[in-house]
Amino acid sequence: MPNISFYLNTSSKGKKGTSPVMAKVIYNKKRYYKSIARVNIDDWDDEKQRIKSSYKQYKAKNATIQHLKSLMLTFDNYCQLNKYPDIENAIKMILSGIDPIQGKRSPNIPEIKVLDAFSEFVEYSKNNFENNTYRRRNTVYNFVQAFSEKTKYNITFQNIDVQLFDKMKEYSAKKKHSNNTFAQTVKVFKRFLSWSQERNYFDGSIPKYKATEKDITPIILTIDEFKTLYDFEFTDKKLARVRDIFCFGCLTGLRFSDLQRARRDWIVNDQLVITMKKVKEPVRIPLVDRSKKIVERYKHQPVWILPRISNQKFNDYIKKACKAAEIKAPVTISTHSGNKFTEKTFLKHEVITAHVSRKTFISMSLYLGMTQKVVQEITGIREEKTLRKYISIVDEMKTKEMNNTWGKL
Repeated sequence: MPNISFYLNTSSKGKKGTSPVMAKVIYNKKRYYKSIARVNIDDWDDEKQRIKSSYKQYKAKNATIQHLKSLMLTFDNYCQLNKYPDIENAIKMILSGIDPIQGKRSPNIPEIKVLDAFSEFVEYSKNNFENNTYRRRNTVYNFVQAFSEKTKYNITFQNIDVQLFDKMKEYSAKKKHSNNTFAQTVKVFKRFLSWSQERNYFDGSIPKYKATEKDITPIILTIDEFKTLYDFEFTDKKLARVRDIFCFGCLTGLRFSDLQRARRDWIVNDQLVITMKKVKEPVRIPLVDRSKKIVERYKHQPVWILPRISNQKFNDYIKKACKAAEIKAPVTISTHSGNKFTEKTFLKHEVITAHVSRKTFISMSLYLGMTQKVVQEITGIREEKTLRKYISIVDEMKTKEMNNTWGKL
C-alpha cells in the first residue's frame, strides 16, 4: 500500500531562500507530490517531518501535514479489509485533502493557494518531464510570483479569469517581454490550470484567452555555410568537437538532448535507430557519408557516438567555432512587445545555438527535395503548422535562386 512522507526540497530553493515542504507518495514505482508551504531550512524539522514554531503559520501547515497523514492511514486501514477500484486516483484525492472513501474535503484543510499549487506543478514537472520543460515551467512560475508581488494581485483559484490574463499581459509588456514570450507564458499557465483540475485543486473553467504568437523566421545555415563549417580545420580541438556535434545534428535533425544520449549500439545497417526523448517513439534515421565520417572520428568512445558537453557550454563554443569559420552573414531579428516592433541585426555566428542544427536539417531537407512526410517522420514533428515557417523560408530561398539564374536572362 502507498505510504506518505514529508521533506524539505532544498534543490528548489527560491529567490528569497525558501524551499518547498513536499508531501511524497510512492506507489507502483510512481511518485506523487504536493507542495504544502515554502520555508527556510531552519524552519524545518527533518526528523519529525514538521515545520518548527519559528515559521509564522506553522500550526496551520502542520495541521495540513497531519491531516494528509491521517487520510492516508485511514485509507490504508480501509484497504486492508476492502478492495478500492482506483488507488492512484485515491492518492491524488488524498493529496488534494479529499477523503477518497467519503469523497469529501475536510473543513480543516486550508484553501489551496495558487502559487503553492504552481510550485507543486513545477516539482511534478521536474520529476516527470525533460529538463527544458521543467525550466520553462519554472520560469513561468517565477513570472507569476513576481507579477503577484509587484502588482499586489492576490491570485486565487476563485478569481482566475480573462481580466487576470490582461493584467499579466500589461506586466509582461512593462518587463519588455516579447509577445511570443507572453504567449508561451499563457500556454504554460493554462497547462497548470488543467493539471490543477485533474487534482481537484481548481474546479472552475479555464478562461478562453488567446495570446497572439507570431512566427519567427528560423535562423539556419545555408548549404554553403554548412559545408564551410564541416570542412573547417580547427586548431582548437574543443571547437572541432563542438562543430562535429552541431554538424551531426544538421545531418540527422536530432535535438541536442538526443545527440548527447545517442549510443553506438543504436546504429544498425547504417541507420541510427533512436527513441526520441520528447516523442517517445522509435525513429530510423539513415546515416549519409558525412555523418558516418563524424561517427568514425569518435570510434574510440565505447558507448557514445559523440563527445559529451553541457548545453550551456555547447552554445558558448559553437558561437566561437562559427566565428572562426567566418559564418558572419547578417541576421535581422524582429521582436514584438505589446504594440512596439523592434528589429536588431547581428552577425550569424553571434546568434547560433544548439537548436539551429535541427532547424538547418529541416530547412535544407525541404529545400533539397525531401518530402514533408519524411521530414516529419525523421524529426518526430507531428503538427504541420510547426513546419509552416520552414516551408516559407524554403520558398524564399527558391525565389532567390530563380532570380540569380533565370532572372539574369
